[in-house]
Parts: sequence; C-alpha cells; structure tokens
Amino acid sequence: MGAKRLGAGLALVLAIALAGYLLAQLLPVGFDYYHWYWPLPRLWLAGQTRLYDEASRQFFSPPWALWMLTPLALLDIRWGMAGLTLVSAAIVGSIAYAVAREAGAARPWLIALLATVCPYSLELLFVGTLDAWSLLGIYLGYLAIRRRSPWLLGAGLLLTPIRPQDAVITLPALLLGSRGWPARRLARAAALPGGVFLASLLTFGWDWPLRWWQSYVAQPPHPYLVTSTYGAMQVIGVPAAAMVAVSLILSGLVFARVWRQGLSLQRLGLAVTANAIVSPYMLSQSYVVLLAIPWAWLAARRPWLAAIPYAISLPLLIRAQGLWDRLGLLAVTFPMVLLVLLLVETRRAQGRLEGLAASAGGPGGLRINL
Repeated sequence: MGAKRLGAGLALVLAIALAGYLLAQLLPVGFDYYHWYWPLPRLWLAGQTRLYDEASRQFFSPPWALWMLTPLALLDIRWGMAGLTLVSAAIVGSIAYAVAREAGAARPWLIALLATVCPYSLELLFVGTLDAWSLLGIYLGYLAIRRRSPWLLGAGLLLTPIRPQDAVITLPALLLGSRGWPARRLARAAALPGGVFLASLLTFGWDWPLRWWQSYVAQPPHPYLVTSTYGAMQVIGVPAAAMVAVSLILSGLVFARVWRQGLSLQRLGLAVTANAIVSPYMLSQSYVVLLAIPWAWLAARRPWLAAIPYAISLPLLIRAQGLWDRLGLLAVTFPMVLLVLLLVETRRAQGRLEGLAASAGGPGGLRINL
C-alpha cells in the first residue's frame, strides 16, 4: 500500500510539473498578471512602491495579497503565470467537486470538470486574476463554520477579500454564520486575520487603508468588460436608486436567513449568488465563485436546471470586436437566472420535506432546515 501511494504521489508531481511546463511554454501571459500581479511585488521588493500610490494604481486587493504573489513574482513571468493558472484551476475544480459531492451528485468529477472548463473559468485562467483565491476563502469559511474550526475561519476571512467585489455579502455572511460561537473561539478565529492586518500596517504603513481609498478615488476600476448589474439596469432605463433599493432588500433577506437558520451549503450558495448581483463592480471571470458553489450545488440536484445558466456563458467564447458590450450585458443574466433557479429548487426541496413530515405524522415529526 505504501509503495502504491508513493507511486501515485510521484505520478501526480510529474503530471503537475508537465502541466506547468506546457502552460509556461504555450499560455499567453494574462492582462491582469502582466500589468499588476507580477510587476507590483517586484516593484515593492525593489522599494519602488509603498502600495496604493502612483506606481500601483488599479491594484485593489489587500496588502497580504502582495505577500502571497511574491513567490510567483520571483519567477520568470511565464512561469509565474503558469503557477497562478495551475493554482486557480485546482481551486475551482476541487471546490466544485467537494460541493457536488456534498450535495449528493452521482458524478461529482463531471460537475467539477464542467465548472473548470466553463468560459467564465477559462477567462479567469487566461486573464491571470485572483478570484479563485477569494473562492477558496469563502469555502474555507463555510468549512470552518461546519467544523467549528476558528483557524479555518480566520484563513477564510483573510482570503475572501483578496478580490473585494467577491466579499460584499459573503464576508458578512461568514461572520453571521459564526455568531453562536463562544467568545474564546471567536477570539482564536480573529487572531490570524488580526495578526496579518497588524503586520500589514507595520509593513505598508498605518495609513494604507486611507491610501487604498485615495487610490480608488484617483483612478477607479476601468468600466470596460464590467458586467455590473447596476450598469446593465441603467442601459435599459432602470434608475440606479431602484437598483440600490433592490440590492439592500436582497442583502437583508440573505442576512436574515443566515441569522435565523445558520450557514448551510444551500444558504452559502444564495449568499454567493446575491453577492454577484449586489456588488457594484463585477467581471464575468468572478463568476467562478458562482460556478464552484451554487452552480455545482444546483447541478448535483437538478442537472437540467443547471444547464440553463451554464448556456449563458457560451457566448463569451465570441470575443469579436464590437460585440463585447452586448455579450457583457448578457453575462449579467447569469447570476440572476441562477438565483431564481436556486430559489425554485429550494422551494421544491422544502415542499418535499414538508410532504415527508406530513407522512411521518405531522409537521412536528420532521425538522425542516434548508
């Protein structure tokens, strides 16, 4: 048995090494990785930027993301891009597999494969951005709450805001999910993010949060390729105030459900999907978070329903000049359709459990907690 495990381990290492080599030779360097995630750690190490200054505009991740990027930035840019791509693909595939398996899928590997090769995931891999790290943080936070592990929760709270737009609803939902923990466990959960935040103040200056805001105001995210719900609604004539009201209501409903019933996998999926609708800045590659959690959950339970939002991603393969604006607006419907289908499936499962409760001798015979 030991020899078999050793052989399997060596085969896995060789496969990863071969994949990394092929990616380094064939994969073009992504736009985001070329402009920010590879050069900025090198500039910081050379003392040419404090972060969130003139030399690092358009970098909106927290400072600890720079520490995490530094090992890859020490490599040649092609090898660094290959490393980031491998890590991101592994995160998306493994979390989609874990979610599908927990949801009872007969073939979780197929759902994981579909999530990894979806155009939104491929866009993430080719652009070279960090949404998969936020996905890992969200899922670690969920596991932490399920296992009541303070250190896992601390890691989740650190990683979730790596891409701030992925944390608008999900980060508060993780905090609400842990609200019943004793004070000592909460203190242990806060130790890791608190210690890293303190270290970031000492390293990048106590004023880095202020500099972050000033950098954002000086040069906000470029609107090109943005698939924000707010922008799409304005195109069809819906006032921004109306969209803000809808976002507040949707956020309140998600938080209320998590507050009352805790953070199950299904409610995590609702929070992730609502986050993509509510966030004022969203790119289609950020939808990998939706693919790996709520879409994988839906695909495990109702594959034909899950095929509907998946089909919305396919036009992304057409990147013809002049068509992107319309295709980008189409991408906005992905989280909207997914949210509706999640609610439909939740209601269907609720009705089924109520029927089982009735057959078991009345509503009191079975506890329903979706």
